[in-house]
Amino acid sequence: FKEHIKGINTNFYGMLDQLIASKGRVFFGTWWSTLSGYVNRMRGYYIAKHKLEGYEDGTMESYYFYPDERINQMKKYMPVKKPIYMREFPTSWRDLDKGIEEIHQS
Repeated sequence: FKEHIKGINTNFYGMLDQLIASKGRVFFGTWWSTLSGYVNRMRGYYIAKHKLEGYEDGTMESYYFYPDERINQMKKYMPVKKPIYMREFPTSWRDLDKGIEEIHQS
């Protein structure tokens, strides 16, 4: 595929990987990875914008292959709680375009 990205600075390959992975039907990442976290956030934005399966409850077809006890974390809604650095929360993409008043009324 390198012929399709000719001229792109190699420093941008990680960001390109994230964009491509975010559009996949299913994503597998690792629990402590910031790359995986951002891919899941972009997937959340996309799912919410296009009202795809899971947009109402903040879930998606994303999995963590390590550690085992975290495999299905993105398959169920999870409110923001500490520690917050190792995963994305649906709060990041749900009701993104609504104001505070609208959110409290619904």
